[in-house]
Amino acid sequence: MRAHDPPLADDVRMAVRDFFTPAQLAEFADLEYSYGRAEWGERQLQDPERRSARRLPGEPDAGCLCTWTRTPRGFIYTVQATTAGRSTEVSWGAVAEVIGRRLTPVRYGALRQAVDSEAAHQLAYHPGPAPFRNTGMWRTHAYQPWTAEAARLSLRSGAAKDAILPSAVPQPLLF
Repeated sequence: MRAHDPPLADDVRMAVRDFFTPAQLAEFADLEYSYGRAEWGERQLQDPERRSARRLPGEPDAGCLCTWTRTPRGFIYTVQATTAGRSTEVSWGAVAEVIGRRLTPVRYGALRQAVDSEAAHQLAYHPGPAPFRNTGMWRTHAYQPWTAEAARLSLRSGAAKDAILPSAVPQPLLF
C-alpha cells in the first residue's frame, strides 16, 4: 500500500457506511446471530442496484466507483481508484464489529424511532387528489405538507445513521 492510499480500515469503514440505508442499518442491528446477519447480507447483495456507489466529494478517492461483490462469508469491496484499484474482503462479522463500535442504546433508540417514524409516514402517502376538489388543493393541503415532513424524517434517520456510522468527512453529531 502506498503512503497516499487510505488505510485499509478506512475502506472497510466506508464500505460498511455506504452499504446501509438507515432502515437497513436498523434491520441489521436487530439481528442477533452471525448467521442471520450473513443471510440478510446475502439477500441485500442479490439486488444489482445495491452493488455499486461513487465516493462523494471530500471523501478519499472522490468520484471513484466502489463495488460490493458477494462472497460466502461477506463481500469484496473494490475501489476503482484512478491510480490503482484495490480490493478488501469484508466478513459480516467485521461489518457487525464496525457497527458495534458506535452503537449505543441511545443511538440505537434514536435510529429505531427515526426509521419507524419514516416508515409510518411513507404509509400515509396519498398518491392523488381523489378526496380533494382539484389538484391544486391536493398539492397545497396534502402533497406539500407530506413532502416537507418526509424530508424532515429522512434527515432525522440519516442523522441517526451518521451517529453510528460517521462519514469520512467529519460532520457534527446531532445527539
